Amino acid sequence: MPGWLTIAKWELMRSKLKFDARSIIMLIISLILVIAASYAASQTGMSMNQKIYLVAFSQPDVQPIIQTDQRFDYMLVDRYEATVYYEYGADMAIIGNNVYLGDTRKAASAGDALENTFKEYREIVLSSYNDINNTHPVWVTVHDLERPQDFQLAGATNTLDELSRGYNRTAGLDNVPGGREATSGTGSVRTGSSTISPEDIEALDAMQGKTFFERQTIATPSNFNPPVPFTAILYAFLFIFPIYFVSQFYSTSLMDERTNRKGELVLIAPLKSRDVVIGKTVPYLVITMAIQAAITLYILKMPSTLADVERVILILAAILPVILLFFALSFYSAILSRSFKELTFASVFLSVVISGYLFFPAMFANIHAISSISPITLIVRLIEGESVPMNTYLFSTLPFYLVAGAVYAFGTSIFREEDLFTQKSIGSKIIDCFEMFLSYRYGSVFFLSIIFIPVVYMTQLMLIVMLFNLPVPYSILAMIILSALAEEIVKSIGIYTLFKRKISEITFKNAIRLSILSGAGFFVGEKAVAVLTLAPIASSAFGTVMTMGALLLVPLLLHVTTIIISSLVMYWKGPDAYKYAVVAATIFHTIYNMTILRGLLF
Repeated sequence: MPGWLTIAKWELMRSKLKFDARSIIMLIISLILVIAASYAASQTGMSMNQKIYLVAFSQPDVQPIIQTDQRFDYMLVDRYEATVYYEYGADMAIIGNNVYLGDTRKAASAGDALENTFKEYREIVLSSYNDINNTHPVWVTVHDLERPQDFQLAGATNTLDELSRGYNRTAGLDNVPGGREATSGTGSVRTGSSTISPEDIEALDAMQGKTFFERQTIATPSNFNPPVPFTAILYAFLFIFPIYFVSQFYSTSLMDERTNRKGELVLIAPLKSRDVVIGKTVPYLVITMAIQAAITLYILKMPSTLADVERVILILAAILPVILLFFALSFYSAILSRSFKELTFASVFLSVVISGYLFFPAMFANIHAISSISPITLIVRLIEGESVPMNTYLFSTLPFYLVAGAVYAFGTSIFREEDLFTQKSIGSKIIDCFEMFLSYRYGSVFFLSIIFIPVVYMTQLMLIVMLFNLPVPYSILAMIILSALAEEIVKSIGIYTLFKRKISEITFKNAIRLSILSGAGFFVGEKAVAVLTLAPIASSAFGTVMTMGALLLVPLLLHVTTIIISSLVMYWKGPDAYKYAVVAATIFHTIYNMTILRGLLF
């Protein structure tokens, strides 16, 4: 039996033993009670909005209308009593054909509620005739208009007038079910609809019984609802919350072994560190994927065709790299932290950052190309029946795979006694990771820079998310500075490690030699990632900042020059001046980027 499988079985059994029989019984009973209470509430129609408005009326024919809305607490009285109730506490009085409202905000809300209630009652009455096309002579068909990408470089945008002219030319061409798609510039208009007006009351009920996540394609004017903004947030919450929950058990299990020193028994076993890490990760990964599969089937229902099965598999493939990254960061946090307090802080901070990376771009799903940054956008498109090209999948998920792999590799390298069971600082443990890598036979700053490319890539994508809503000149300027800072840190951290841990002698020759290797490695990795993943936003201003054009020799010279600046500062002032070295290199890098993009900025 493989070593990792033995560890996985032991980890699964150990996790079960954390809950005794009494705790498990109490959890089951609590779950049953919650389900029973929820079912009872749904059957009885209980609501927090019951009887919040007091209304007095004198006409009996108003009562059937008021009864349809549970927000009203009503009284059928004569005209005189209705007037008295109105003067002494009622929110609203209906006397004859007149409605009298109080002077409070609550009374104004009651008036709005009454207006909506009358409209809904009229819909109920009209629908009861079972003559839908005569009782509802006007129908609204919903067409989706794709928004043009207005964050392109200068000269590549379409104006609003051009878009409007394109829409006016095409929107009326095929306004029938199954109409064709017309395009104009960067925007497109999907004309026609696959939904036609219902023939009878059963068809109307089926049309109005759609779930919250389904798009509205046809409605009457009174029942037309604009698309729910940011529906993708709901999907993100459904898929991400279980990952966050399970990852807490994962990191807590690792931290528990460190604080109780039970992990020493595992370290002395004849197993490699990677077998131990894989064994401890697999049970939680399998459980999480099972939960994600259940959520997917809940949303899509049981697949009945091969295409439905393929959609389910693609959704799970889109969420897998997110799970791996969450688990990788939980694993690394559990190794770096010295106490459960530090672990809690690190876990919450990293979870918030990654959640923001997933949530914010997905809010622009079907609106802007920037949404492709988040794998949640892929899930939204798949749920809505759209196709996802392979280059878009790589653009969204490859950074997650690469960063998760790098984090697991660095964490596994220090999965040893001197880092797990000592009170080293977090910074010292991070430097230990780089020292272990550089101490390997084939370890060098060249390959270390390549490994760090996905980290920089995700950092820059996060900056796009954060800076997206700022005015373009300022957002691009901030993007330039922060991107340069991120790049200079990762290019120089390997050289700093070599000098700090005295692996290489601090000489002028070594400073130049290591700078050339590190700059060249970063250049090679940067171009490889750009070719693989940046196609969806390559023509945008943000994409240009990340790739800095098609020139080859000039960016290579830039990377080598900036890292030489950092190395020489450390050569002259020592490794303790590392932060000043990074600042100097960042300033030079920023000046270069601003020179290249001066047309866009000024």
